Amino acid sequence: MGFNITERRAIIHDTGTEEFTGTTLEGIGQSVVGVLQHPAETANRFVKVRSIKTCQNELLAAFQKATQEGQRQWEIDRSTAQHMLEEGRGKHAQGQGGWLLDLLVYQLYAPGEARCVVKAEEDNAILGIRQESADEVVEKALRRVGV
Repeated sequence: MGFNITERRAIIHDTGTEEFTGTTLEGIGQSVVGVLQHPAETANRFVKVRSIKTCQNELLAAFQKATQEGQRQWEIDRSTAQHMLEEGRGKHAQGQGGWLLDLLVYQLYAPGEARCVVKAEEDNAILGIRQESADEVVEKALRRVGV
């Protein structure tokens, strides 16, 4: 979603400060386990989970911090969420692939949209999902790609 770890490149959309929430693969797995362990509390409803609340700039800072020793600096390109929306619509109209990812990036980073699961509404406690920091998520990502 804008970070190329092996090439040390990032695309920051708009100001990079729009917050969003996400759930790591571990969090998704724990969500399933938690629902199965608490059927009465989770029956017939959506559960809301989040492993992290962050923004592009916070993730970039974590990547820069974690890769600073002996590595080249990160190259930062700028774009806008609106540009991604236009690109995605154009690709879709022309029958090209990749348009769905463009629309997803727009949805995630569009200014003022607050793509967040509200802490007061989350089901993390009952499901056993742990909050993670940007540094923790970045460390996992770096290990996965062997950096």
